[in-house]
Amino acid sequence: CLEGQVYRPVRHRSVDALRETVARLAREGETRVGLVGACVSDYPWIGELLTLIDEHGLELSISSIRADSLTPGLVGALARGGHRTLTVAPEAGTEGLRRAIRKAITDAQLFEACDLLRAAGIPNLKTYFMIGLPTETREDVEAIPRLAARMLERLRVPDPAGRPFGRLTLSISSFVPKPWTPFQWAPFDGAESLQAKLEIIKRGVRRCSNVRVLHENPREAALQALLARGDRRVADFLELAAGFDGDWRRALREWDGDAGYHTTRPRAADERLPWDHFDVGVKKAGLLREWERAVADGPAGAA
Repeated sequence: CLEGQVYRPVRHRSVDALRETVARLAREGETRVGLVGACVSDYPWIGELLTLIDEHGLELSISSIRADSLTPGLVGALARGGHRTLTVAPEAGTEGLRRAIRKAITDAQLFEACDLLRAAGIPNLKTYFMIGLPTETREDVEAIPRLAARMLERLRVPDPAGRPFGRLTLSISSFVPKPWTPFQWAPFDGAESLQAKLEIIKRGVRRCSNVRVLHENPREAALQALLARGDRRVADFLELAAGFDGDWRRALREWDGDAGYHTTRPRAADERLPWDHFDVGVKKAGLLREWERAVADGPAGAA
């Protein structure tokens, strides 16, 4: 989200520019090419690039792929490159919340991704979800394990060689509203609330075999929220933490500041934000329009 706001507009390197890079890597004896970007599978000439990589006998590596831009050719290239895990990012458990955060991926597209993965013989699927998103409801959280169970139904089909499915991983991150994004006015959900949501997800998949849940400590997310959203008064906390050799938990206990003021408090649209004096090329008025749209599109707004 932050990359999309700060680094816009989107700029693509041409295939001709990449052609020499791929050829040079092959000449130097490299065996694998990794594609890095905010959304690699949205690259307009991805098919041509895959062919180019194949022609040079190189394996392909991609970190995460949009489920709605997967093709048999792309998944097949990953399988030939030795990929044993495909990673997609649904972000939220319901289509409504995905629309609110501009991640309009449907459940049907996720199920199709499962089918493509099994058809290509890739044994494992990793998914990225976020909890604590603005406008999120309990229903959105409970939908994550339900969606996982439905994806498992598609994944348990043997691949063309008769091999069984390996593992479905749910990687759960805690959402931290960041400066210069439409959600900079949103409150951080809070460590206790996030922990309760994690327990809902864990209970929901407890009886599902071949499912693993990975997550960060919500307290780490709370620290990130304080550092991302705090003003100059948080400098005192940083000095304390440095004096305690990086023991930020102790620093929080002894700091006389109010962490909740900086993190879990909603920000008014007309509030002067601590980062407003930085110019990163993003118009605040445009961010505010997106924030108001997200609130209107979320469950509370729709109701």
